[in-house]
Amino acid sequence: MHMSLLDFYKGVDISFLPQYLDEGMQIRDFDGTPVEPFTLLKKYGVNAIRLRIWNKPENVPESKGYCNLAQTIEMARQIKNHGMRFLLDFHYSDYWADPAQQKKPKDWEALSFEELKTAVYCYTRDTLLALDAEGVLPDMVQIGNEIRSGFLFPDGELPDYERMVELINAGIRGARSVGDSDRLQIMIHLDQGGRYFYLKEWFSKAVACGLLDFDLIGLSYYPFWHGTFTDLKESISKLSEEFQKPVLIVETAHAWRKSANGFIDETQEKIAGVEATPQGQRKVLDLVMNIVASLPDNRGLGIYYWEPLCIPRPGQGGWAENMGLLDEQGKVLEGIQSFEFTRQKERWNEYAKIYAPRLPDLLVGMKLDLPRELTVLMYDGSIRKKKVTWLDACGQVLDFSDTGFQNPGTYSISGAVEGSGEMIDVEINVLTELIQAENLLRDANWDEGLIQWEVEKGEEQVMVQICPEFEDPFPAPPVNGLRVESRKNFTFQIRQQINIVKAGKYDLQVEFRGTDTTNVEIRLFGEQGDQRKETVIHPSEHGWTLYEVKDLMCSPGILTVGISIASPPIYGLMRRFNLINRMDR
Repeated sequence: MHMSLLDFYKGVDISFLPQYLDEGMQIRDFDGTPVEPFTLLKKYGVNAIRLRIWNKPENVPESKGYCNLAQTIEMARQIKNHGMRFLLDFHYSDYWADPAQQKKPKDWEALSFEELKTAVYCYTRDTLLALDAEGVLPDMVQIGNEIRSGFLFPDGELPDYERMVELINAGIRGARSVGDSDRLQIMIHLDQGGRYFYLKEWFSKAVACGLLDFDLIGLSYYPFWHGTFTDLKESISKLSEEFQKPVLIVETAHAWRKSANGFIDETQEKIAGVEATPQGQRKVLDLVMNIVASLPDNRGLGIYYWEPLCIPRPGQGGWAENMGLLDEQGKVLEGIQSFEFTRQKERWNEYAKIYAPRLPDLLVGMKLDLPRELTVLMYDGSIRKKKVTWLDACGQVLDFSDTGFQNPGTYSISGAVEGSGEMIDVEINVLTELIQAENLLRDANWDEGLIQWEVEKGEEQVMVQICPEFEDPFPAPPVNGLRVESRKNFTFQIRQQINIVKAGKYDLQVEFRGTDTTNVEIRLFGEQGDQRKETVIHPSEHGWTLYEVKDLMCSPGILTVGISIASPPIYGLMRRFNLINRMDR
């Protein structure tokens, strides 16, 4: 039977639902009335469901046996009975598969490469035939889950695109043997939805290696991990145009509260740029839906919220702590109302967020130099400049021609932005003197690229990229970060030599962010002659951390400073390198 695409997919992944219901979860509507899960979802506009399937989850005790074929068939019946579309996510693993792990099923561990391809083909085909026999064939299937780093490790691990593509093609052929594109749409799913440079590289190389025809591009986009909303717009716009495929965001989410035990703490909330509140959670969903819907020619097909039906449980933390669409009583949160979106309800010309400027400290009597325009994020993900009128604490319009504040202290001012009833509040610190030590490093923001720096890579596949970051409140010019990553064990070093003129103590600083794992060695160092001083960096993905090498005793002559990495596959971001003379502070 021909299944045409929906105008816009408003989906959710509820793969955990059978387990949570078995554990006694009860869901309630806004008024507190208990409600059946599918009834609630359909009431608020959800029209598509995504389920994952694991090969033999019983081989992994942590899975508790869920997400097997029998349970998938039962869930699929409910999906079809409620008139919703069904996306099946093949993990090709007995448990989780994601960019960090694509572990082969236990039954496939001893197979040769040719036998592994046959296993992928047969398993895909036989699973879909079993679903079809029950009248619950999916409308879409994913050949793998977040396979940006490869597929079925180690056989299909990148950078070996050719072997990875052979394995993916085996899955595609297995699916195509059950239904053509009119009956069964095939999706390729990667993470990093807001990072076009990752996605373009993957698809370009995979297609060059013979990736068979597929129908859809699926992406994960979490604003606290995968770039800004503007990054998302740029990424999916370019990707869909270049590869001529529709795009769905098949995983997205945001927190309804901050939690040290959940997935968004205060630092991640800042990275996302949207508060971790029920209102902020809805804003993220509204933004992602509008951004996807804004693609030309309706190439943005929709979104799926990853695992909304979960309730916080005392002492357990994790995703359910603050990432679902249910509060501690199981009552639905206002984010569910985002699924009432239609293309006819688009909000592309509405303001989503106004970025307040970060104002520098002023000296007493210094003339005010406030921006005449502020940056505004629109609901379609675009950035615009809007005029602002600045008011003092008494509501009087500030005069840009005056001589500024005459007394030291902290002053509050407000900005009225055209086209918005929202006021932007900022503070100005007025000082009697400004002290700023000179940074002795050349081009510490990499505005000229890496010309002023020496870079040494131990492996060819080590990727080094300068990434501008427009931090809230959106400074200009951007703060550049240097991103380093590899999909294999690697070494890397970036360094600069400085001619020290004055003997004395110097401080070396850098901000670092990234992933960590066993045997990661990252060091910030300064060395002169046979003297070396260093600080070990323990990267965190949850935000920037300032690391310092203090009290470098230097004589006149050459000082070498930098960062060295010897590590398994990770990524690291560094920025704001700074070398200062302690006497200048």
